[in-house]
Amino acid sequence: MLPFLSALLLITFFIYTYHVLASFHQRQPIATRNALIVTAHPDDECMFFGPTIRALSSSKHRLHVLCLSTGNADRLGVVRKKELTQSCQVLGIPASNTRAIDQPELQDGMLNAWPPEAVSKQIRAYVSKHNIDTIITFDEYGVSGHPNHIAVYHGAKHYVTENQDILLYKLVSIRLPRKYIGVLDLLLVQVEKRLWPTFERAAVFVSSPGDYFVTHKAMRQHVSQLVWFRWLYVTFSRYMFINQLMAVNPAGRCSSKED
Repeated sequence: MLPFLSALLLITFFIYTYHVLASFHQRQPIATRNALIVTAHPDDECMFFGPTIRALSSSKHRLHVLCLSTGNADRLGVVRKKELTQSCQVLGIPASNTRAIDQPELQDGMLNAWPPEAVSKQIRAYVSKHNIDTIITFDEYGVSGHPNHIAVYHGAKHYVTENQDILLYKLVSIRLPRKYIGVLDLLLVQVEKRLWPTFERAAVFVSSPGDYFVTHKAMRQHVSQLVWFRWLYVTFSRYMFINQLMAVNPAGRCSSKED
C-alpha cells in the first residue's frame, strides 16, 4: 500500500507542478488563418509538433498536415499512412486536411537525400490548393538530426524564398541534455526569454496537462511504431510539452542566405 500511495503522491505532484508551469507561461500567438505543418514521416506530427497543433487548433485556426513520405522504410507505408490520419483526427485535424506523399524522390530513409526542389514542389502544390498563409516545419538541425527532417526545412525555405508572402516558422532544435527533461525545460525557456533579444521572434507553445494527454493518445494511434524507446520519448521529451518556433522570414520576407 505504501509504494502505491507514494507513486500516487509523486504523480499528483508532477501534474500539479506541470499545471503551474504551463499556466505561468503566456502563449505568443501566430497571426495565421490557414497554417500548414510540414513533416517528413507519419508520427512526426505528435512526436514533435503536438504543442503547436493543440494550441493552433484551440485558437480556431484552420490547420493542415502535409507529410512528405509514408514512412515506408520498413515496408509499412500503407499502415503508417492510415495511422497518420487517425493521429491527426485525435489532435483535432480532419482527414480532409491531412495528406501523406508517396514520391520516388521523397522516400523515408537515413541515406535518402531529398532534393530541396522536390520538397518545394510538393509544398507549392498544397499551399496553392488550400490557400495556406503560414508554414511550420523543422529547423536546419531537424530536432533529431534526421536528414529527411533537415531536407524538409531546406525545401520549405527554398519555397518561401520564391513566395515571399508566405510566413515560415521553424521548430527550434534543443541540445541533448534539455531534450528529455520534459516540462521542466520551460524554466530554461524563461531564462532565454530574458537574456536574448532575438527571443522576441519566437512563438512558444506549452501544452496543458489535457493537451499533453491528447498528444499522447495521438501517438498511440501509431501502433506500428510503439517500440519501447518511444514510450520513454513520449514520457520525457520536452517536445511533447513545449514547442519553440522561430520566424524564418518575419513579415513574410525570407533571406536567400542560410540561417
